[in-house]
Amino acid sequence: MMRRLAVHWRAFWFAPAPITNLAISRILFFLGLTLFYLPHDFSGWGDVSPALYQPIWLFDFLRLPILSLPALNVVQAVWKLSLACACIGLYTRTSITVAAILGTYLLGLGHNFGQTYHFDAILVLAFWILAFSRAGDGWSVDAARRAARDPGFRPVETSSEYRWPVQLVLVALSLVFCAAGTAKLRASGVQWFTTDHLAILLDRVQYHISDAEPWFPWGSTVARIPYAANLMAFSTIFFETTYPLALFSRRLRPVMVMGGIGLILGIRALMGPTFENFLLINLFWVPWDRVEAWIRARISVLSAAPPPGAASAATSPVAVAARSEHLTEVR
Repeated sequence: MMRRLAVHWRAFWFAPAPITNLAISRILFFLGLTLFYLPHDFSGWGDVSPALYQPIWLFDFLRLPILSLPALNVVQAVWKLSLACACIGLYTRTSITVAAILGTYLLGLGHNFGQTYHFDAILVLAFWILAFSRAGDGWSVDAARRAARDPGFRPVETSSEYRWPVQLVLVALSLVFCAAGTAKLRASGVQWFTTDHLAILLDRVQYHISDAEPWFPWGSTVARIPYAANLMAFSTIFFETTYPLALFSRRLRPVMVMGGIGLILGIRALMGPTFENFLLINLFWVPWDRVEAWIRARISVLSAAPPPGAASAATSPVAVAARSEHLTEVR
């Protein structure tokens, strides 16, 4: 029993996987973050009064200062450049490491002034996981440069090194969801979805207390529909606490992942918190090797098909008559 469990445990983390999954996830993940944070300005934290500074444990333990406005402008410019370089795979490991170090600082700044955000910590975890991975082995400028320098170079197509980073990111995501649901049950029990708690929250966000405005001002309307808020609250608890099942069940995975995405979109649409960057983690669920194989197969089918009109031209009366005349002359 223990031996079988150990085999499954090892396969879960280190079964050989194609580079495509890790590489394309890296490209799209950092592309999304580059576009999302490009207009974002962190320098404003340099002007906040020190009287409001309440350092979180990380800033307190490392004694990290709140940099001045000019210094923050430089730091955020370097960070955004590192995100772009990580996307295209230029000096990949260095770029991701810089993104992890500076991202930990910049994304952590806002947590030191009285409110702890819960939609960007998973990004920091993903940065550090990818910083220790070989995410730049494929689909990258680094790989192209290696191939140009050494024409005989052939990258490793499958390896356990391409599996564990993806799995670790997904485990972290699953634990984030599960911890959220468990915390709700531990604090409120079943009353979290059997009472009017969520309906009250939907009303409260109409008073501009969130970090962003909801996409739609429908919260109060939903709160007035009998049992609608209770059903939404129960669905939230269900998908959050059972989300780790997606790690082990292929049949349940699409349901759980789409449920988690729907949960995040619902919160953003009706309650306001900006979870758009959080959604980028879901890119690691996609089996990009299968997507690539499907695209290649479609391209092969389309390239092998006759051009439009070729079949009809070959069977037209004129073409048939011409072939008959030619056969008669040969005879």
